[in-house]
Amino acid sequence: MDEIAEQMRSAVASPPPTRIDVDRLIAADRQRRRQRAWAAAGTGVALVAAVAVTPALLGGPAAGPGGFAAPPAGAGSPTADASLCPVAEPVPSGPPAPQQSYDTVRDRPTERPDDGVARLTLVLRPALGAVVPAGLAIDGTIPGCDSVQFTYEKSHWHYYARAQLTRSGQADNLTVSLIPTAADEPVGCAAAPDPGSCTGSSRLPDGGTLAYGSSRPGKDGFEQRWAQVQRADGTTVLVTTDNHHVDGGTDGAPPTFRFGPPPVLTVAQLTAIATTGGFTLYP
Repeated sequence: MDEIAEQMRSAVASPPPTRIDVDRLIAADRQRRRQRAWAAAGTGVALVAAVAVTPALLGGPAAGPGGFAAPPAGAGSPTADASLCPVAEPVPSGPPAPQQSYDTVRDRPTERPDDGVARLTLVLRPALGAVVPAGLAIDGTIPGCDSVQFTYEKSHWHYYARAQLTRSGQADNLTVSLIPTAADEPVGCAAAPDPGSCTGSSRLPDGGTLAYGSSRPGKDGFEQRWAQVQRADGTTVLVTTDNHHVDGGTDGAPPTFRFGPPPVLTVAQLTAIATTGGFTLYP
């Protein structure tokens, strides 16, 4: 009882948080969300394959408030038209991430994840074909699947697609990621996980915001370029490319890291991909 009483006295004696403290906490939470989305869009996310499932990637819609509602009975699915590969559902290498509950600009999408994967993949493939220079092959990174396609990560209502752009002596990573825009998210360079790498931003004709940037090549040769669009409809699209590669790391051997030539795609080309009309969570 004495311990409880002492804790109560301490709580009463402690000054209430100031406006500055509250603002700092809000900003820190917002920054963590951006960094999680950025990490999920990059090449360093550790994923392990679960048991093989259907091309839908997920067995069904998420349950509970904020989840994905099933379509009406008899509604068709575009999955077959997207020629999706049967793959394993990616799961985190550690404990599963909790479902994020932050407020978003719009109500969360109600599209089934398998339909979203198919719809966005049908947009992605021609969008890359129109931008990636001739002679640079576009290879998917999902084991057993040559073509690039989207995957759904349910804890952040997040769709992402990864590809390697390859030709002799070149192997760039490319990631396209879509996530609901948070209600308290800033715009432009302030919305970047690393605002210091942002080199410019502008308003788009539809009312959305574009931000873009690149890292300066370090001594090790790492270079990354990116473009992020906060669409007026409440979707955030992030496109990144880099030259970072991880080799080995299996059977107990430590991984090795290497860096290729500077990425081929320019910020302007990444912007062309990020502003593709069909990249939306609200079709």
